[in-house]
Amino acid sequence: MAAPIRQIKKQKLTAFVEVFGVVCIIHALTVFLGVVADEYEGYLLCRTCGNEVTQTSELMTVASKLAHRQRNDTLSGSEPVLIQLFKNPQGQFFEVITSKSAEVQTVDKSHGQDSWFPGFDWTIVVCPRCGSHLGWLFQAVHKHSHDSPVSSFYGLVLNNLLHEKEADSIIAVPKVYQS
Repeated sequence: MAAPIRQIKKQKLTAFVEVFGVVCIIHALTVFLGVVADEYEGYLLCRTCGNEVTQTSELMTVASKLAHRQRNDTLSGSEPVLIQLFKNPQGQFFEVITSKSAEVQTVDKSHGQDSWFPGFDWTIVVCPRCGSHLGWLFQAVHKHSHDSPVSSFYGLVLNNLLHEKEADSIIAVPKVYQS
């Protein structure tokens, strides 16, 4: 009688190990795929058309003494980002974040006057899809200057961008329902 009970217990144990192993493999794959998916999350989009502008991993800190105000904040759970408030000569205020790269299009020649970042010329940049103003490309006047560790960066207008996590929660009203 004892042998059949041992056999049943062994079969149950074997089945448990097989199921447990599958569960562990599934958990490991879920963790792995989750990590891979997180690498591609964190896009900042054009608020007008949803075009991908840059990733939050590309954001960097380029502080300016000409900012009216500076604060560190997060964008939908990302690492803290330096947000600076600037005023242009026409009296408009812009909250600006800085990025190493951006999928944008320049629309004008570079200008040196009224730069918020001394030593850098600026050029207006727009969304390549819809043409909305997204910010400026700042390029070092002297390529081999030791004052700044970067030769160029993008200053992006925070109000003209939307984090992809926020975009997922927006519901568009069909035009037929709008008056």
